[in-house]
Amino acid sequence: MKLHDFISPIPDSRRKTVVVPLANNPDSIRCIAASLEKKIAKFILLGEECKIRNVALQEGVDISSAEFIQETDEQAACDKAAQIVGDGRAQVLMKGLVQSATFIRAILHKEHGLIPPGKLISCVSVFEIPTYHKLLFITDPGVNIAPSLAGKVLILQNAIELATKMGVQHPKIACVEAVEKVSAKMPSTAEAQQLKAMGQRGVFGTALVDGPLGFDVAISKKAAVIKQVESPVAGDPDILLLPEIVAANVLYKCLVWFAHATVASVVIGAKVPIILPSRSDSEESKLLSVALAVHMASQG
Repeated sequence: MKLHDFISPIPDSRRKTVVVPLANNPDSIRCIAASLEKKIAKFILLGEECKIRNVALQEGVDISSAEFIQETDEQAACDKAAQIVGDGRAQVLMKGLVQSATFIRAILHKEHGLIPPGKLISCVSVFEIPTYHKLLFITDPGVNIAPSLAGKVLILQNAIELATKMGVQHPKIACVEAVEKVSAKMPSTAEAQQLKAMGQRGVFGTALVDGPLGFDVAISKKAAVIKQVESPVAGDPDILLLPEIVAANVLYKCLVWFAHATVASVVIGAKVPIILPSRSDSEESKLLSVALAVHMASQG
């Protein structure tokens, strides 16, 4: 499977709607226009309609088929977007020219009811890497800073949900650490071992969880042999769970900028998929993220 497989026209009757608060920045406009042109999604754009249309005109793109809702205040736009999703008028939520904290605050607001009880939102990035034999899911590079063990359980469940909806039936998961042994100086290694034990008890369904594993051992059977580490996941993981956001975010950027990987990202755990684009993400990545989020929404 390739990420570009998700960029294909969807019949109008089955096309999902993406709502974007303050969609008046060029990056968002180009992504929205490309999604409309390729018939991937419909859009509701909140903001100053004349300003949004002027940006589209300056960029030379067509967004005329989008629905416009007038709103100038950032917090109000985010709240209204969350409400539109909560009412079922849109099935995907995408960040526009608003502060991430404002956007996330609206998502988490209990009044909007977007986070089911017992759930946690987390970012999952899906990579297509020239030197790797299949899609690789990495979590969490964008939302949770230093998740607890309980948080990591929910983060893994989110990643498994996405992988399953993308056709990975029995995902292999590597809990990546700096070493392969539990160290009192690195508490996250003990958490990786606990996650492995939970996996053996069936907490993660049919997913196979192993850890702690160094990054080299996780992705290379050769490295596992050299280090004399026996692991059914080594060299063949579908999902990499990183211990905290710094490691995950650095790995994300290394794969994009050094390994020339193609990537799509989606935030999972809410009632709808959420797109939280980075300013440095390529136009291709933003479009792929929309396509992936729409695919998630279509899967229910």
